[in-house]
Amino acid sequence: MPVASAWVTVRSARTERPVGAGIVVADGHVLTCAHVVSAALGLPKEQRQVPDDAAVAKLRLSLPGHGGRYADGPARIVGWEAPRADPRHDRWDGDLALLAVAGVGTPVELGETELYRTLQTWHGEGGPGTQVDVVVKSRIGARWLMLDAAHAAITVREGFSGAPLWDREACRVVGLVVSAESRRPRAYGIAAGRMRAFLDASGLRPQPLSANLGGSERERRGRLLDALDALWHGLPPERTHRLGRRLAEELALWVQPAAPEAVAESVLAHPRGPLVLGHLLDLMGVPEPGRKDVLAALTGLGPQRILLPVEYEKLCAELGPHGYRELLTAAGRSGCLVGVPAATVCDLSALVEYLEARRSRHAHTVPHLVRAVEEAAAGRGSAGGGLRAWSSAVATRHKVPRKALKECRDSALDRAAGQSEHRPVVRVRLVRAVRPDVYEYEIRAYDGTDCQTGSWYSDEPVPRDELCSQLALAVEEVEQAVASVDVEFIIEDGDFERPVDRWPVPSAEAGPRALGLDRPVVLRGRPMKRTALWQERWHQRAGGGHAPLVLYDREQAERELPVRLDVACVILCCSRERRAPLLGICRQQGIPVVLWCRGEHGGHEERILEPFVREDWPYRLLGNVREFRVAAGTDEAHPGANLALLWEDPRWSPARWQGTLGTGNRRWGLGQGGGAA
Repeated sequence: MPVASAWVTVRSARTERPVGAGIVVADGHVLTCAHVVSAALGLPKEQRQVPDDAAVAKLRLSLPGHGGRYADGPARIVGWEAPRADPRHDRWDGDLALLAVAGVGTPVELGETELYRTLQTWHGEGGPGTQVDVVVKSRIGARWLMLDAAHAAITVREGFSGAPLWDREACRVVGLVVSAESRRPRAYGIAAGRMRAFLDASGLRPQPLSANLGGSERERRGRLLDALDALWHGLPPERTHRLGRRLAEELALWVQPAAPEAVAESVLAHPRGPLVLGHLLDLMGVPEPGRKDVLAALTGLGPQRILLPVEYEKLCAELGPHGYRELLTAAGRSGCLVGVPAATVCDLSALVEYLEARRSRHAHTVPHLVRAVEEAAAGRGSAGGGLRAWSSAVATRHKVPRKALKECRDSALDRAAGQSEHRPVVRVRLVRAVRPDVYEYEIRAYDGTDCQTGSWYSDEPVPRDELCSQLALAVEEVEQAVASVDVEFIIEDGDFERPVDRWPVPSAEAGPRALGLDRPVVLRGRPMKRTALWQERWHQRAGGGHAPLVLYDREQAERELPVRLDVACVILCCSRERRAPLLGICRQQGIPVVLWCRGEHGGHEERILEPFVREDWPYRLLGNVREFRVAAGTDEAHPGANLALLWEDPRWSPARWQGTLGTGNRRWGLGQGGGAA
């Protein structure tokens, strides 16, 4: 599609993480949202001032449609309309930026669209598995398009800003994605008319490109209809009737298509329609040359798929309600997701579509999706028979050699046999002594198999500096064999406000460094009394799909926590005096994960903690909190310097302290099981 050649991914100037997209509207000119540029530069999204040229020159613009290469030169802003937030409607106004940059792709045409037209857009990364279909529900003045989700399960979300809204039938861009509502699958786009007015005001008048669309999708649709019409006239009526009936069965149509026009409309309306039609032509032995012409016309219509609808539904049924996380882990373990940001594959549908679209350069090799499913089957052990039967059937239909599938299956089984669910961890048990910052402690180190590798303890209460020196030795010993180790602080006295992640740990190379800068640091308490509830909530986290519950006061906690047993993570947004009782209720209700900001922040806790309210928190929260701590550096006023994370993993339950301070009896019983956060 022409939009692929004009696609630009806008990446963070610091981390090169994709933050949004843009589109080439004229030679050397990229149009995107102003808030995308601000986010990529680490500025507030509501930034009204035009960023300075030195900062904009650091922008990283990549071109997915050109092998992922970067633009040839630095960017500069030649047009800017600051965003104006409208919190009443979850949308923005304004919010456009025009960048001049050398070495970008081929321009596409801008044009208007009609109501109820289905449009396509993609995540800023431009991944084929991130396609979202949206329907134009209404116009808001001449500036906005209101967009509702179409048949796809994927919705517009963070990372889609600046992405073009593509009208496949008209072969042109009709808008830019700018915002999405937080509580329902509705999004908003900047209309093409407003984009053109902005380009005119910026001194740029793109020329119409309609005359150069010789290979457009509109023409391919016309070729499909011509090929179907010729096929229908070359087959007896009973064959065409049977083909229409099978097509209706495969695509779950209410009415059986009986004419070439109806067949073309049905095939193009379903994301797997082109694949189904090609499969039926092969299965029913439709003779040449009509069959060959139809298959040629189907090439390039829509994103690539390898699964028939029944195969897709069966895979989802085999994976079950927690299939997204299982398949995502398996795909990563098998190497099918190398270099792919997690945001681009946010649910099972997006993940399957992405793996389908990844095609091997060599014929008859194991598809990436089948490789990932084999990895998931290996992880299930003896319970993976259903997934293996599914992958065998799909591989057979795609004529994958049995030897290739066997090698893939054996490799997955070998990896499953050697993997461990545990991570190396150093656990520090603290008991506050009579004087501040004087502790009696014990440190235990565990390797990736949950075997204890070392133990250090104090003979008497010692100052914090001495404890940190001993902790540095324990961490250094474990990190001789692994890249990073988790650190868990078991707090005996229940004072969870203690900033242990900011404790300076000595380093021979870099001097004292805050412990939380180089490794995940979490808090733990004494074992909870309601162990069954604690474990049930922890189990809920494995399925994903449940965003953290934000608590503001005790009344809300007492009202929601006893009935919301699906909640495994809570974020506290309240003043310091309210926080202690709220934390107590969370522990009494068996909440295993709690995040909050220490100290007082002037009522800005919700804004500070908003980036962590994500449905994929079980797999990203630890890393995101550490990144926020790193961003704080040595600035104690930065919000990242005040994050506290309680992470109670029931797979390892800390036992109570068995001795008393000053007696030299420092032993406690080890909990059953093991594992790190």
